[in-house]
Amino acid sequence: MSTIPFNRSNQLLDRIEHPSSSIYSNLLQLCLQQRALEGTKRVHSHIKRSNFLLGVSSYNRIIDIYCKCGSLVDARKVFDEMSERDLCSWNTMVSGYAKAGRLKDARNLFDEMPERDNFSWTAIISGYVRHGFPIEALRLCRAMLKDYNVRCNKFTVCSALAASAATQSLTIGKEIHGHIVQTGIDFDAVVWSALSDMYGKCGSLDEARHIFDKTSDKDVVTWTAMIDRYFKSGRREEGFLLFSEINLTSLRSLGY
Repeated sequence: MSTIPFNRSNQLLDRIEHPSSSIYSNLLQLCLQQRALEGTKRVHSHIKRSNFLLGVSSYNRIIDIYCKCGSLVDARKVFDEMSERDLCSWNTMVSGYAKAGRLKDARNLFDEMPERDNFSWTAIISGYVRHGFPIEALRLCRAMLKDYNVRCNKFTVCSALAASAATQSLTIGKEIHGHIVQTGIDFDAVVWSALSDMYGKCGSLDEARHIFDKTSDKDVVTWTAMIDRYFKSGRREEGFLLFSEINLTSLRSLGY
């Protein structure tokens, strides 16, 4: 969406003394789509001046927009000013800090959370993995596995498996694998790929191949990663054999 409709829509704030909630909502949506920080500040300021009463979900939305516009200072100010917060409020702020690499702020807020869900754990663990702190991510993985109130989803376990792979921690990787089986998390291509990657990088190549063979929806990246593991481990013959299987699979898919 271009900036012209946004600028025109924003002029409504000057023309309408008391905008409705739908007008504010539409303007905030435009701000989010265009990552318009100054526009967000203007709408937010107008809401405060008009004494319009926002619900928790609306405040959460403003926090999210500020985070995505890169203004964590403004996001945190809104968070701190909220008289009432829900789990989404905390998750949005923790995620914003973690994605931006402000891991100390993310962790401090995470530790203060009155409750956590799988999104909370995914946000903090993936933040540590993304910004090069896999050991700390693994410590959190262990804590997560002991939290019986959390039912992990595929995004959480994939972040945890990435941490295990980065530190070559096979023991914890196996714990996570067992957790996946016990809790019945859906084994889609993403989870299979993360498991195979973890076992491969932890030096358990046969287990990685076992997972690879069970993956029904392999893409080029999955095939290439497995072949590369064989060659890096000196098992070149198996690498060449797997490479030949790619060609056979491609021919079959074309009906030959």
